[in-house]
Amino acid sequence: MQEVVLSETILVHGEVKTPKGFEINQDKIKNDIISSYANNDRMSNNILDYSYNDYKTPYSQPLQWLLDYIRDHFNEKYQKSLILKSKFGNVLNKNESTIVKNNVDPVDLRNAPDYTCIYGVDIDGEGELVVEYDDGRKKGRTWHIPLKNNKFYIFPSILRYFFKAPNKDKLTTILTITYESV
Repeated sequence: MQEVVLSETILVHGEVKTPKGFEINQDKIKNDIISSYANNDRMSNNILDYSYNDYKTPYSQPLQWLLDYIRDHFNEKYQKSLILKSKFGNVLNKNESTIVKNNVDPVDLRNAPDYTCIYGVDIDGEGELVVEYDDGRKKGRTWHIPLKNNKFYIFPSILRYFFKAPNKDKLTTILTITYESV
């Protein structure tokens, strides 16, 4: 008897562990996202668009080091190269949640990202990342993952997800990165 895997859904997660002298300056990334948030520098100005509450994240050296870290470690583990498609931040208040969405345009799958990476930039306590998936005939299942500082979570971009902020008075800052895989 032989077995062939036709489809599987993998969620990769881990902590960003950089060598001394190359630590990720999370404060810089957080400040860039909060600055975009304060200036209403949105990915879309259409209130009906899913990306209305996503904020542009400008280039910075700490952000580039983070992007390089994730790309290199994913390639090492899975022998797949990741090509950056987009990056944006979210800012949440106490107990706030984002809308449920994915990062794929169903009308333009050819140009859709393959993977979504969520990175906890500044989370006071423990938030939650909720990923929806189908398990055969069991549709609309959810996986609840603790969302923490300096942790990343990578999953197929076709999956729907949302965040929940912790029950703390401090703002929660999250970075989302989408990739194409080759």
